[in-house]
Amino acid sequence: MKSTEPMESRLKRVDMHNYFLNRIDLGMKNKNYIEASWLIYSCFENRFYRVVEKYRENCKYCRSKSKCNKKNKNELALATKIKCVQRLHDNNVACISEAFRYDLYKDILDWVNERNDLMHELLSLEYYENTDDRFKKSAEEGLKLLTETYESCTRFRSIFYTDEYSFEFPEAAMENCPCKPRKNDNNTPSN
Repeated sequence: MKSTEPMESRLKRVDMHNYFLNRIDLGMKNKNYIEASWLIYSCFENRFYRVVEKYRENCKYCRSKSKCNKKNKNELALATKIKCVQRLHDNNVACISEAFRYDLYKDILDWVNERNDLMHELLSLEYYENTDDRFKKSAEEGLKLLTETYESCTRFRSIFYTDEYSFEFPEAAMENCPCKPRKNDNNTPSN
């Protein structure tokens, strides 16, 4: 399978990621841990979006008029994207299961929950005195997970774009997708 994205766009994306990874490193060096945590989260958003974007057109629910299809500009929640990748791992899709450590999904979601709690507590009198220490820990842990995520995404792409590889979206993964239209109480599909 070959990339359908122009080389110029891919090179611009590399430059963009290098810029933000350098901003994270600078934030860590300058003890701007809140900024670093924010950027790490954004990079997770993008990395998982880029993975899902490669195969989502193979999902019958993403092709239909579902919420998944409507959110085509990286608007799905990070947890939704991660769980989509995890469903493929659960169904032993090689480009995912050979590229990602299974516990990485849980580790990232745990980090996201902690980081979100910190963001909500940021301007709380009860918590502000130890905010720096907590964000430092968050940024350090998040950066380790982000580094692993970038490595996993690189492995994913190298498998996904191998000429011999043929991606197949398992029916079981599609059926558990939150984008699958659900029936409401009136037995009519709802999105």
